[in-house]
Amino acid sequence: MLRIGWEKAQGKFVAQNRVSKSTQSRGDGPSYILLVWDYMVEVPGADGQPTRLVIRVKNPNLDLPELGGTVPVLVNRRRTKAAFDLDDPSISPDARRKLGEQRQKANAAAKQAKFDAKRTER
Repeated sequence: MLRIGWEKAQGKFVAQNRVSKSTQSRGDGPSYILLVWDYMVEVPGADGQPTRLVIRVKNPNLDLPELGGTVPVLVNRRRTKAAFDLDDPSISPDARRKLGEQRQKANAAAKQAKFDAKRTER
């Protein structure tokens, strides 16, 4: 989802609640389970006072800390909506995987450059 003008912030993980669990059928294909969770986070408000916001996530693939921990979030300017920052590797396995792939590519490029430098020296 495109979130233009949203700011990165650190929120306090306050509560979580499973809203629903249902089995969905794809007609001729296999069925799958749909989980919907609500997570409550406390973020610093625009006036400096903490604001509690609810983030609804379908089929979460997140590594969240224990209750009371700090989580990276994106918030809108008025501090009325929030979403987890899925580009942050501290909570997102997908972001960690992408970061690892980038590091592997950088290491491979560095090794190749070192090899090429040794090949041309005499």
